[in-house]
Amino acid sequence: MLKSLFFCFLYLLSITTACAQEPEAASRRPVNPLFKEFTAEESHGYMKNFVLNDALAAGRAAIWFGTNAAQVLPTAIVPNRQAARALQSELMPQIGKVTTTTSLGEMILDQFLYHPKSYAEAFIVVHKGRIVFEQYPGMKAADAHVTSSAAKVFASLLIDLLIEEGKIDEQKTMADYVPEFAGTVWAPIKVIDVMDMTTGLDPVDGPEHFANPDTVTARMLRAELGEPYKGNVETLLDVMNSAKPVSKPGEYFTYTSTATQALVFLAEAASGQTWADAFDQRIWSRMGVEGTFQVHLSPDGIALAHGLLSVRLRDLARFGMLYTPSWSEITVEQIVTPKILGRTRVPYRSRNFYRAGPSGKKFMERLGDDSVRSAGRQWDAVWDDGDFFKSGLNTQGIYVSPARDLVIAYFSVEPTQQIQKYLRPLVTSGLFDK
Repeated sequence: MLKSLFFCFLYLLSITTACAQEPEAASRRPVNPLFKEFTAEESHGYMKNFVLNDALAAGRAAIWFGTNAAQVLPTAIVPNRQAARALQSELMPQIGKVTTTTSLGEMILDQFLYHPKSYAEAFIVVHKGRIVFEQYPGMKAADAHVTSSAAKVFASLLIDLLIEEGKIDEQKTMADYVPEFAGTVWAPIKVIDVMDMTTGLDPVDGPEHFANPDTVTARMLRAELGEPYKGNVETLLDVMNSAKPVSKPGEYFTYTSTATQALVFLAEAASGQTWADAFDQRIWSRMGVEGTFQVHLSPDGIALAHGLLSVRLRDLARFGMLYTPSWSEITVEQIVTPKILGRTRVPYRSRNFYRAGPSGKKFMERLGDDSVRSAGRQWDAVWDDGDFFKSGLNTQGIYVSPARDLVIAYFSVEPTQQIQKYLRPLVTSGLFDK
């Protein structure tokens, strides 16, 4: 009996020391009735009847899916293979006092996060390897949440590591590596143009393309969920190969999830591994994360790394820390090399490249900041100060400032990305300049 109690004590002690204590906000009553607990009847209903429109519309079904995607989609579970490396808390209440104006009006961050119409679920700031701000208005800290398109930078980092290994040359074409792309519209496109979202093909991510069932973008999402298009369930590869050229690759920034999925096929061809195994070997297994990494799959087993990966919020922040001077707080080996960081911070593309296409201006409008320099390596925005940012559908996001040793990450279920307007005011507030 005493021996059992002793081991229970050790187990509880390990949990306490491995992770910073959940913030008080995690135990508060939901500020929005949409965040209330799901009944068994609701959950079973979503498991049986979940469809694409449920994921796209910001509502209760999307909230359930956000932390339960593994109950709908085939999923590769990548375990945390090392003991969690604790992130110590040194909270800075003044972060919550930073003010900006969104569609809800002018208010401080604390008010916005708990406003019933902000639909914010979780928000964290890590500075110099310490948690300095953390709130969970709509979920638990231990929940793994769908990253949506914030996942895209997971895919690009894996490609960058394969470039470092000499397995990929970014100036070669997709057909040089991926047999399935031979003789298709993807064949002549250079790896660098896929990495930088400038394929010259017609797919574009955006509300009008999601809503039109005949677009490659909408068909791809239906194929991923096993939903039929005109009576037939298509494969992801077949849909991607039906894209059509509309411009020369490299001309301008066109944001599309098809580019990220092309990187999945590229990573598997170059590594000889499944995408989940390749990511695990090179990244996840080398990090002192708290939770598992959930890689959601298409019906035919393709990793949906353009937007269907699930992680805990703190582990998303840890991923961002790989790009900062505090990388050694979460891993004993430097994963993001100086060369990779340099390629990310100083994009290959120009300001005109970013503004000429259909996506760059929309991204700057969401951010409330027209000073973005460009985009690259699947990141939505890169600034002159070397900061970079990636967003996801229904307001997921990760912001990295290597110079300030700063990471911001968040989860939400709000379609217009209002929380983005706090990012640059926070980063440039002077709070993180010391």
